[in-house]
Amino acid sequence: MSLHQKRKLVSSIEGCRPSLHNGQLLVSTGNSSIDHIIGGGMPLGTILLIEEDKYNSYAKVLCRYFLAEGVYRKHSVFLATKEDNADDFVRKLPQAIEEVPEKRTELRNVEEEMRIAWRYNDLPKVSLEQGSKRDYHFDLSRNVPQGDIDTCDITSIGSNENFGQLQKALKEKLSDKCFKLSEESEKKLLRICLNSLGSPLWWTKEDFEGKLVRFLVILRSLMRNSTAVCMISIPTHLFHCLEPKLLARLRNLVDYAIEIESFSGAEAETNAMYREYHGLVHIHRITAVNTLAPFRPETFDLAFKQRRKKFVVEKLHLPPDIAELSDTLVPRPGLSCSSAVAPGTRSLDF
Repeated sequence: MSLHQKRKLVSSIEGCRPSLHNGQLLVSTGNSSIDHIIGGGMPLGTILLIEEDKYNSYAKVLCRYFLAEGVYRKHSVFLATKEDNADDFVRKLPQAIEEVPEKRTELRNVEEEMRIAWRYNDLPKVSLEQGSKRDYHFDLSRNVPQGDIDTCDITSIGSNENFGQLQKALKEKLSDKCFKLSEESEKKLLRICLNSLGSPLWWTKEDFEGKLVRFLVILRSLMRNSTAVCMISIPTHLFHCLEPKLLARLRNLVDYAIEIESFSGAEAETNAMYREYHGLVHIHRITAVNTLAPFRPETFDLAFKQRRKKFVVEKLHLPPDIAELSDTLVPRPGLSCSSAVAPGTRSLDF
């Protein structure tokens, strides 16, 4: 089947939109900041790996965004988690809040009237927040109504399954004609969320690394011919005692790999340079899917903050007045707000 035919078959799926870069159909992760830094969203049939922070506080939030988008769009949802009760995990999804056009106009007028310090008035306005405005957003302080959950097709896998059983359940779910690109029938979108895959609860005495790699290889082959997207969170910080090259192999088996580095319990938590942020975001992999060249973000110097109502990714920058932080920062010649680079930030290797 040609690419044009595939696009025609899935063009009617709620929540799919064409990419501004190459025209392929994309699906939102639920968080506009994450969508922006990977090229607008996830192409159909792709896998996004979230490398968890040490305490799995923020990676779990991104998984909830991903599932909440599915509930809001009435997509089919497949959830596998051993760290939490699946029903409780779904009940804590953030609620979608639709913005009123009049309210957005008022907020825009207020922002235009706001002024920063007089010495920066002549500088051009720069938006640090990654992502574009949408007609709705998810409020982390509110939970999705139970009625919305009841009307959504949700399949959950509990704590007793192993890699083999999970693979069998996924294969059975993806075998439905409505999720297969090769079948000419009405298409639906399936969102697969594997929360904390590879955590100690998944470990086995025999060949854990081989089973995990084998599972991802089979999952990727199943995804390529389906109208599905998959988000996997893995506690890669626990893999230091395993095979040294395991992490590199895992990244090669997914289409997008993003690491969440939290400042909680780290020295950076008390560093004045990072006082506005809760951690860093490292982009390790962006694959070219159905296109000749992969998307390249505007910058790789990214940080995140979690507010009461939302999770935001921003361009990392130094405080405007470095002299005020002379006790905690070491001045560097020629270092300005716009050219700051976070220690430990990695470049993307395509």
